[in-house]
Amino acid sequence: MIVDLRVGTSWDPVRLTAAAFEWPTEAPLVPLRALVSSLRASTVTTVGSPVVTPANLAAPTGAIRRRSTKYQGNAFIVGARGLRSGDILVPPSPTGPAILVDDRLNGALFSSRFTALRPLNSAPALWIWAVLNTQTGQARRTLLAAGSTTPVVKTSDLLDMELPIPPIADIQNLYRALAQIEARTHREEESAESTWWTMADLRVRNDWAIMLATPRPELLEAGEPLGSFAWELARSRSTRKVEVPEELPGTLPVVDVSALAGKPIRRWVDPATVGATLINPGDLLVASVGDYSYATVAQRPGVADPHVFVLRLHDQPQGPALAHYLNGREGQATRRILLRGVTVPSLRRSDIERFPIPREALHCKGDIEPHVPLAEQLEQVLWTA
Repeated sequence: MIVDLRVGTSWDPVRLTAAAFEWPTEAPLVPLRALVSSLRASTVTTVGSPVVTPANLAAPTGAIRRRSTKYQGNAFIVGARGLRSGDILVPPSPTGPAILVDDRLNGALFSSRFTALRPLNSAPALWIWAVLNTQTGQARRTLLAAGSTTPVVKTSDLLDMELPIPPIADIQNLYRALAQIEARTHREEESAESTWWTMADLRVRNDWAIMLATPRPELLEAGEPLGSFAWELARSRSTRKVEVPEELPGTLPVVDVSALAGKPIRRWVDPATVGATLINPGDLLVASVGDYSYATVAQRPGVADPHVFVLRLHDQPQGPALAHYLNGREGQATRRILLRGVTVPSLRRSDIERFPIPREALHCKGDIEPHVPLAEQLEQVLWTA
């Protein structure tokens, strides 16, 4: 972004970049506060109640991954005394997905860290939800969080943000496509984590960590090693010294863990860089650090960050099912068993190679992660229609 400082009244980078931001449409801009009212949390929860927190959302799909039983404090409840169908919940993270409330969420509890919005009169709730979740909408929210120690969008700043509102006829023309995309965010949730009771003679065992990590230690022996599904398991060297902060001709995006989590690409690099591992469409990508695998099947070329494993599969059509299992409850339980380190838990190459995949996981009947992230889907529909 280039800004002419000669014509500005302030050199504050946050104000300058926000003023220079443009939506990819000529539709009139309307402050969000003119379209919605802000709601207050109407109930209080204690530890043990299943509550959806911002951390429980999956950015690539826009879905609720699971509910937390550790949250306590003020909360929103969906129902007669609280939120209702058509309300919108916006997480504080500028790249976190907003949620459109509907009847399927009756009785659900949401952390008060969300900003709850209720569209006024005939304000188009589905359109507002979609705009906030586009790549451009996330970029605009990111500008609101610029300058803060942690990337958090305040409710007052969110309400001051201007959104493009085209004629109602144009919105109605897109309604069916947007409704289909929103419906795909309704996905099966993982069960909330819970404690368990078990008895074991630790005098004759040397795997205390395994016993503490899962009530089902047999998971490590159940299935075929993940390494057997790939003809190559690659890992990149660091390319930090030659990366650039914007896309230039001949560069490829650096896919790091945050990108796997659905956040925008932040770095690009020449693919010919020594030690760089190229990502090809169809490769299975798995995060090597952190509690969550963010496994996904690559859809476009890129360069892997050192914290991303690249598995080149013998049978690429198996990729979505493998990613689904790695991201699911049992896959996460196995990952926690194998994680090493306290400050930055991580997996070694040997851990990924031995990661057990049950044969039934390849015949998954549940929701498979979309090839195109939610933000990109909406970007294509709203601004290129």
